[in-house]
Amino acid sequence: MSAQEPTGQARPALSEEFFIKVNDIIEAANRIERRYDTHHAEMVLLHAFSRYSAHHYRSTAKRDDAEGREAFAQYVARGVAELIAGHIENLAGPPKATGGEGGDATEPSAG
Repeated sequence: MSAQEPTGQARPALSEEFFIKVNDIIEAANRIERRYDTHHAEMVLLHAFSRYSAHHYRSTAKRDDAEGREAFAQYVARGVAELIAGHIENLAGPPKATGGEGGDATEPSAG
């Protein structure tokens, strides 16, 4: 994700509280996983994240129109994709070569 919001404003530095809250949210997701499964936990997190992103957009958008909404959604999607790829690499190492065969990006096999 770039160091700036779509409006051109720089993001503040991450605080210790940021990392504490991230860990709190992961702990909540782990509790959901123990009760249901990882898919259920991921959907809860995705839904909450999406709702808050909509709130953030409405709170900060200087101009609300279809193009602005789409641009914001694409900006957030790029950032999420970069974060997920980085975290997967941190957990599993670099990806293995697939020989050009692509998988289903919507619900890939995790095992």
